[in-house]
Amino acid sequence: MKVRLATKAGFCFGVRRAIDLALKVARETPPPIYTLGPLIHNPQVVTLLTRQGISVINDFQNAPRGTLIIRSHGVGPGLLEKARELGFRVLDATCPFVRRAQQLACDLTASGYQVIVVGEKEHPEVQGIVGWTNGQALVVENPAEAATLPPHPRVGVVAQTTQPYARVEAVVKELRRRMGEVTVCDTICNAVVERQEAAFELAHQVEVMVIVGGTVSANTRKLTDLCASTGTPTYHIETGEQLRPEWFRGVKTAGLTAGASTPDWIIEEVERRMREMADREDITNPEEQVTTPEGDVTNAEQELQTTQVKSLRSGDVVKGVVVQVGQDEVLVDVGAKSEGVVPLRELSCCNVSSPDDLVQVGDEIDVWVVKAEDNEGRIILSKGRADAIRAWDTLEQAYQNGEPVKGVVREVVKGGLLVDLGVRSFLPASQVERGYVEDLSQYVGQEITAQIIELNKGRKKVILSRKVLLEEEYAQKRQETLSTIQEGDVVRGVVRRLTHFGAFVDIGGLDGLLHISEISWHRINHPSEVLKVGDELEVQVLRVDRENEKVSLSLKQVLPNPWDQVGENYPVGEIVSAKVVRLVPFGAFVELEPGVEGLIHISHLADWHVVKPEDVIEEGQEINVKVLSVDPENKRIRLSLREARKNDDNKYQDNNQGEITIGDVFGDLLQKN
Repeated sequence: MKVRLATKAGFCFGVRRAIDLALKVARETPPPIYTLGPLIHNPQVVTLLTRQGISVINDFQNAPRGTLIIRSHGVGPGLLEKARELGFRVLDATCPFVRRAQQLACDLTASGYQVIVVGEKEHPEVQGIVGWTNGQALVVENPAEAATLPPHPRVGVVAQTTQPYARVEAVVKELRRRMGEVTVCDTICNAVVERQEAAFELAHQVEVMVIVGGTVSANTRKLTDLCASTGTPTYHIETGEQLRPEWFRGVKTAGLTAGASTPDWIIEEVERRMREMADREDITNPEEQVTTPEGDVTNAEQELQTTQVKSLRSGDVVKGVVVQVGQDEVLVDVGAKSEGVVPLRELSCCNVSSPDDLVQVGDEIDVWVVKAEDNEGRIILSKGRADAIRAWDTLEQAYQNGEPVKGVVREVVKGGLLVDLGVRSFLPASQVERGYVEDLSQYVGQEITAQIIELNKGRKKVILSRKVLLEEEYAQKRQETLSTIQEGDVVRGVVRRLTHFGAFVDIGGLDGLLHISEISWHRINHPSEVLKVGDELEVQVLRVDRENEKVSLSLKQVLPNPWDQVGENYPVGEIVSAKVVRLVPFGAFVELEPGVEGLIHISHLADWHVVKPEDVIEEGQEINVKVLSVDPENKRIRLSLREARKNDDNKYQDNNQGEITIGDVFGDLLQKN
């Protein structure tokens, strides 16, 4: 029997990120460490994490204080805040795609939309999204439920990231029939769509489909339903022990796929057992084969495994479990009478300083048998060579299909970075980011996603580009932003560039212009007086030109308008302090406070005829002026320096009560003498 694995199966980006974060925390953080609910919907992985010291709790209020990991499904902001208030160190492993759905739901609610979530009401991801709307979102699972919702003038739609596109489109169609404005946000994970499409296509080409994943995993159940809809017999299992030989009797080709929460080692184990069942079907009587619910293997299978161990020889690639990690070597149990040794230099295709950077006790890894027995009777293994064998097939397929690959940056070399993809790969400095990067060392140790732009297996040459993916992502964000943004929206952005006429702000793949006149309520000569590159700020959208992909922004519109309070702050007749900011032929403009300027007409500068304002005052001078009139609507205030000085003179005369002393008349003369 031929076993075909779907082109997309197993861990998605968000799940892998959550597990990597959890394992790193387990290595670096003292206990207790918790996950709020299962980190992912896979009991085998949860068990593995438990062995690493990570406990699952559903209520943290009475738990001893420690580190709390938020699972990939995410939670509402209230839970995050409560955990921090109680003294927990909170690490958020929410999937980036789920986080985006949460933020969109939050923004839509803040903008006055009735948010509708398409998904399963009891699923933790959906409950988390609802939490980001202060509990105001409504959840529907299908068009029939959407038809029962009360009409609303403005509706915003987000979807659980694992929902099928067809279901969401059907719900949106029903909402548009009954609601007013309907804004749809695309929150379905592309990896989920690709996995479903690959499974559906494979189910049409095989006689039996096996779906591997947790029974409570929503995306795995959807894969099962999707494959079953093709008419192909479909079986949902969690581990290889649940496989049954009768499923494959007389079957020539079987298909295999897995949900996003299923690790590679479970997929590989299921695939191995399926092939072994097919082999046993060929050499034994099916009636003599017995597979117990506990997963006991037959004598024939045990004998085959024993033979494989005895015939272990150089060049074999076998699976093993890491049992000990030393400073310069790793011990691996490969099922032989003794553990094999992986020297530090054989751990990776690139230089590594410590085995801990790559493997941990309990990890299941593929190893290449370098020597079945050396002079000391040890089995010498290589993880790097085994990785390379598997990697070349994966890389060639990714290169042909134009798919991105993931690897860890190991070194900075002349002209770029060395990336571990199972084989040494080169990422030129010009392809690291969309712009120039001065310090490449910041990427060492990071896992990156890149596109293969050149591959030559014969010369062992792999050239990568991260810039290509970033440009695609930026273009996608730009189109998404253009399609959803509306005039009047308040959005967050990052200052990317300053010019003499304003600043360009990235609001999600799209650089909007923040004109200098819209930066502040008070006059500035250059944007650098208020902003600097890298600043994060909220801005209001003034105009959207979708045809030319241009957006005009305003910062001052989200700031308090000082003119709203000028009537109260500067009543007519009041003497106030001001600063001369500009002299003009007809008078002077003075600043009462940032953003509020008034005019002193030339006739109100002094009680004599003034030819030029600079004969009386100068720029930067602090003076007292009298408020003559206030017009907030037209942003005008008339002021008088002359009247203010008259008031000062009157006060002086009042204080002296009209009496003139000898000191007033001869004081200067007496001082000189």
